[in-house]
Amino acid sequence: MPRRGRRLGLRHVSHTPAALATPTLQIYAAIGHNAATGTGLSAASFGAALALAEASGEKRVAVRINSGGGNWQEGQTMYDLLKASALKVDTYAVGLVASAATLPFMAGTKRLIAAHAKLMIHECESGAVGGIADLENAINQQKAINHSMAQLYATATGQTVEKCEALMAATTYMTAAEAVALGFATGIMPDTQAAQAPPASLPTASLHSYYATLLSAADMKNLLLPIMAAAGLTTLTAASPDADLATAVQAAFTDKEAAKKEAADATAALATATAALDAANKKIADMEEEEAKATAAAAETAVAAAVEAAISSGRILAGQKEKYTALAKLDLGAVTAVFAEMPARKSVGDLNASIGANAGGTGTTPRLTAAGAMAEISAKARA
Repeated sequence: MPRRGRRLGLRHVSHTPAALATPTLQIYAAIGHNAATGTGLSAASFGAALALAEASGEKRVAVRINSGGGNWQEGQTMYDLLKASALKVDTYAVGLVASAATLPFMAGTKRLIAAHAKLMIHECESGAVGGIADLENAINQQKAINHSMAQLYATATGQTVEKCEALMAATTYMTAAEAVALGFATGIMPDTQAAQAPPASLPTASLHSYYATLLSAADMKNLLLPIMAAAGLTTLTAASPDADLATAVQAAFTDKEAAKKEAADATAALATATAALDAANKKIADMEEEEAKATAAAAETAVAAAVEAAISSGRILAGQKEKYTALAKLDLGAVTAVFAEMPARKSVGDLNASIGANAGGTGTTPRLTAAGAMAEISAKARA
């Protein structure tokens, strides 16, 4: 958010010394590069330094800021770069963080301000020339820019957009305590530089104790109370004894571990039950397949036996085996019933003689002929 003529430039961007684990970027210059003077930090240069930090393999990045501001578009780009980063971003106001410089500062999840530092927010400024329509258009553009900045501040601080717009309109300078109270900062930095990162030689097991020294008991309680309230422990308040809060935190972690173990046991039991069910289903499928094969084999055996018996008894000719077999497969009961009505003959000659006699009309009851049997079986199969 530029004010014409305001350009503070110290250092650009650098990484933290090798002794510190967390990569550190420094914005110690005006926001936006001034080609005429060669001063200022562009969003492109800042993005390149951030990319190096992302490639370091670390999980966090610290951004230390001491800048009087500059170009709001460049500042907003820096904000967007930090918000889009896969790293967890912590920002530190170490001097004057004003105007456009507040935008990258607001990108921090943890936003700490030095006790001596100040934040300043104000409305954007720009020059406008031309006729009435040009001036009115410039005013509308400035209003839109101011509103978008107020929305960004409101999102980060929890204040209303209207409140942020009022603070901007008043050109508000905030002390460290005021910045924390209004939500622009999340805490005040310790006095010493050594507190910014643990010594490289500090054992991992001691890190939690080290970082605990960075927060006062009140700060810790203020951080934990919303978490505990979200977990349903609404009986805890800022007035609750520290011992009660410690007990609740320990119980929460104990419950979490118990829940994790219970979930793991349930997952293992489900996997075992699923495997057993799959094995049982496969066994049933195999049994059903074997049963189907056995049923089909028995049916074929019965058909073959019925047809062979009809041939052996002289009820049908051997040459008719294929046709009767096909009919028997469709309806074995019907074919067997027809076979029972057909006269048994000991020879083909006897069968032919009987067929001839029946054709001549001799006897009181005509015998069923092979052709008649075939027709009757077909009719029954169709029925």
